[in-house]
Amino acid sequence: MGNTYTASTTAAEAPNVEAGLYDARFDGTETKRVKGGMYTKDTENGDLKLEWSFTLLDDDGAVLYDDGDPITLTKLTGVGFNIASKTIPHEVKVLKALCTPVEFAAFEAGEGTDEDALLGRKVQVEVFVKDNGWPGIGNVIAARKARKAAPVE
Repeated sequence: MGNTYTASTTAAEAPNVEAGLYDARFDGTETKRVKGGMYTKDTENGDLKLEWSFTLLDDDGAVLYDDGDPITLTKLTGVGFNIASKTIPHEVKVLKALCTPVEFAAFEAGEGTDEDALLGRKVQVEVFVKDNGWPGIGNVIAARKARKAAPVE
């Protein structure tokens, strides 16, 4: 016996997230074909994009949840990684945020960067909320440095 398919009339609900700067864990990328948009070059098949996935964390590094599910957001970028571009592509900015300075220097020198080595790394993400209520990621920046107050004498 085969599968039975039932129509649905409800859409998924947007995670309850406020706009702001969050710590996040990098969970990997997925390639996608995206059609439409102002800068689409391949209108028939859609442009190839990278979807970067991040799980939001609280101030102590624990995963943030909404209705029992981890809050995972994505950022869509190009796939060019052109370090000679006049403006730095978003994919290069995200990679720089994920890499150590030594790793990023090696990347700029032409060495490849293995995604598996970056999985689980922490960064900061700038979350915005679209008019339709869905959160998205604007900027991705390097993880914040641990700070401690100076001892009071």
